Amino acid sequence: MKLAKRKYKPLKRGEYDIRNDEVFKIVFGSNERSEYLKAFLESVLHKKITNIVVRNDVALDKVHADNKLMRLDILAEIDGKEKINIEMQNKNEYNIVNRNDGYASGIYYNSLQIGDKYLNGTKTVVIWILGYNCFKDGNYHEIIKQRREYNNEVFSPNITTHIFQLPRFIENVEEIKTEEEQWLAYLSGNLNKEEMEELFKMNRSIEEINKIVDIVMTDQDVRDALNDRILAQQLENLKMERAYENGEKKGKREGKREGKKEISIKIAKEMIKKGFDIKEIIELTWLDEDEVIKLKENKED
Repeated sequence: MKLAKRKYKPLKRGEYDIRNDEVFKIVFGSNERSEYLKAFLESVLHKKITNIVVRNDVALDKVHADNKLMRLDILAEIDGKEKINIEMQNKNEYNIVNRNDGYASGIYYNSLQIGDKYLNGTKTVVIWILGYNCFKDGNYHEIIKQRREYNNEVFSPNITTHIFQLPRFIENVEEIKTEEEQWLAYLSGNLNKEEMEELFKMNRSIEEINKIVDIVMTDQDVRDALNDRILAQQLENLKMERAYENGEKKGKREGKREGKKEISIKIAKEMIKKGFDIKEIIELTWLDEDEVIKLKENKED
């Protein structure tokens, strides 16, 4: 399958397709559809998988600087030997190295039972599917391991990171041949209708996955549930951020206030759509009553 030369089109805010992390979790984060996650992992890890178990809604027993739990997109255990964390990330927040270290070490450490020796930890793989290029050069698929500086020998086989850079893939691959390329072409969200139809003929698992995505995109009940889930997560994050701010010095808060207010307004608008009481909105967002009333009036107009 040939791919015409093109520039990568990133996912815009408010858009929904397979690149949206919530949609990605709905589609792949279920044991009922684990066969598709298995097909994807076999293609990108280049290994046969006999058994796969998806762990739903996993949060590591750690918090980061904003006082929020480290919550994984998808965590799967394959053949009882390895834990695979798959993360979909569209926006470059310039923290992938730190997040990867936190996720990988957290998963490995949490795999140890009380009294276990360190050598009993479960091998851990973190897969990043990125809507941006995090490296200035190199291949679209980067594999990262701990190595000795002296002779480049692998120091630890226990933690491996795979980074897939969708812009580099879509802008450099001219022909889709392998199953890995088929999956990444689909996950890029950058194929036209004719290319998608040809891709479905090459890979029936992708065709089935796309049917599920279509349901998420067109079924209003599913969309409402998705929006509710995103709103709930935003509210939880906002609560934690407010609690964290209360413990900060005033000088530190001042520099963040403007950006936080934009987030509060956005969340307030969503809460108004959902019919939240004005007092609840004020309590959670810290906006003034006049601001909330004005937002509500504008919505009604």
